[in-house]
Amino acid sequence: MLRRWRSLKKIVYAAVILVLTIVLYASTSSNEYIEDADEEWKLPVVSDGTLRVDKALLEPLHRLPLGPFEEHPVPVIIETLKLEIPTFNETKSNPTPSSGLFAQNKPAAQPPPPPAAIAPAVPAKPPAPAAAKPLSSGQAQKSPPNSSSMVKQPAAPVVMQKPKPPVPLPPAKPLPDLTKTAAAMAERLTFTKAQCDKYKFPHEVDADVYVLSKHNLTYCKVPKSGSTYWEQIFSFLSKVPKELEYLQIKSPFQISKYDIRYTSHFTLPRLDWKSDTDKETMLKTKRILFVRHPLERLWSSYMEKFYLIDFWSTLGLRVKTKSTDPKCPKSITFREFIDFTLPIFNEFWAPITELCNPCTFNPNFIGHIETMREDSLYILKQCNLQWIFIEQEKIPRQENHMIDMAIYNYQIHSMQWYSFFHRCFSQKDLATRLWDVFRKVGYLSSHGALPSNLPDYNQTTIIKEIKMQSMKYSLGAKNGRAQQLKIMKRDYEGLPKPIMAKILEKYAMDFELFGYSTQIPTS
Repeated sequence: MLRRWRSLKKIVYAAVILVLTIVLYASTSSNEYIEDADEEWKLPVVSDGTLRVDKALLEPLHRLPLGPFEEHPVPVIIETLKLEIPTFNETKSNPTPSSGLFAQNKPAAQPPPPPAAIAPAVPAKPPAPAAAKPLSSGQAQKSPPNSSSMVKQPAAPVVMQKPKPPVPLPPAKPLPDLTKTAAAMAERLTFTKAQCDKYKFPHEVDADVYVLSKHNLTYCKVPKSGSTYWEQIFSFLSKVPKELEYLQIKSPFQISKYDIRYTSHFTLPRLDWKSDTDKETMLKTKRILFVRHPLERLWSSYMEKFYLIDFWSTLGLRVKTKSTDPKCPKSITFREFIDFTLPIFNEFWAPITELCNPCTFNPNFIGHIETMREDSLYILKQCNLQWIFIEQEKIPRQENHMIDMAIYNYQIHSMQWYSFFHRCFSQKDLATRLWDVFRKVGYLSSHGALPSNLPDYNQTTIIKEIKMQSMKYSLGAKNGRAQQLKIMKRDYEGLPKPIMAKILEKYAMDFELFGYSTQIPTS
């Protein structure tokens, strides 16, 4: 009985609230909801029927461009949109006020009188220095015209400030000598073919192979050997113009490394080498293969995947380290990385001959990462795509790489913050580690240090700091390369000789097929 009373009580309360709501809504006049428009919220309609709208309000997606960057803020772009006010007496298809539903008990509207012609305003000329002629006695002195018939004089001219001169661009680098590049490319192909005939290497192609049928191009991906560069190009060329316009991408190098790995990687046009049909299609195209010194490629994989945070939450947890916190592998040494990766196959440190066997892939171009600029221009020009090289030359390359690396790691840190990084690695720790990598790979000199008094260490602040320090502490290509090789040599010399012998044995065929020395590179 008590339960029924409580249920009935709830139903009565709900009914009372519903009745009161209906009564209040019905008793309120609709005019009370209509208020005078606030001037601050009116759209800025100009007298000529145009509407000024911020372009940022019309775009559904914003992309952080990777270059070129300038020191002044980007101005807000204002577009002018024409407002077309509908009129009902222009065409027969539209209803007019004198017909149809609009003609019920309403007199016909008279068209407004045409506006009086207004003479164009002419700037007043200064009076002549000669004296005015006196009026003759027969001429009647005319009265001054009425104010309504006077021609309105223009306002005083506004003095415009001179625009600031544009920031001078750095002098363009001279283009590489393609004659030497063509000779070096032919020599590499001949050498690799002779080595293939000598060793009869059995491996097949076991890597991602991207194909652009429109441009007759095929690229076999070798990570840590310029793969991001070619993935940017293939991703850009495979997109339709409408998609590029929607994403606001005008250059392949606006596609970030993070987008390549987590977005564009899955949509790149690829074929399967193990399929006879796909293999036949690829053998009809121009095939590109880029390689790198095996020791330098292995060290670069450590710096990006284990010294930075990319593999920490996956393979990093399996590395045996001397760290006191096994759940946060933030202190993996180069020796620990080598011990872990030697018996494991992964595309980032697998031998090139096990990924893209040149004896099977039979490339038309073999480029070296050590001569990336010359080789990429030569290949692109052979394919009538030299405009891509020109676009890249507009971007400061080292600054662009640093910003791209920062965006990539900050995005990973943000994605895995609550699941992993919150327990051991803050944004300031990440920024400090990035600066250490920038110095080790030769992007910044040893004087470039991350300030300890920044207001915060988020991605935006760090990108601004990178832009500032890349201008102040940049080493240049030659000195940066020397600093990188010095630190890499120190890491390899810290390895025991048996470990070093295992590394040389694992990458023996890379040394043989591509003509690299087994010594640590010095230039």
